Amino acid sequence: MKHALQYFMHYGPAAFRFELAGELDNEGAHRLERDWLSASSVIGEHALIVDLTFVTGAGKEGCTLLARWYATGARFVAQSKVSRKLVEVITGRPVSEFTSAGTASEDGTWLPFRTSLAA
Repeated sequence: MKHALQYFMHYGPAAFRFELAGELDNEGAHRLERDWLSASSVIGEHALIVDLTFVTGAGKEGCTLLARWYATGARFVAQSKVSRKLVEVITGRPVSEFTSAGTASEDGTWLPFRTSLAA
């Protein structure tokens, strides 16, 4: 069963964090990228952290978006088998480097900024 992508955006003093859940399909990737472009225009040089722990799969455009973000310095959090495999595919690197979820104080994010749910 496919679950539509849901995500939370957290904005803190040092980082901007997406927490994703569900299927990062092509439609979800377009929504996510649109929201990132809107947010990035006001957040400046904050680090981008993408928590993929609850992602259940990713389509071609979802993988392309994540690869672009990784190439520009995004950090990934991956604590499930599916998310670790996805990070391996995107980065070409072992997942052990991406398994620490950290806390809000460690990654510089805090209260939820916005929630996006599929309509």
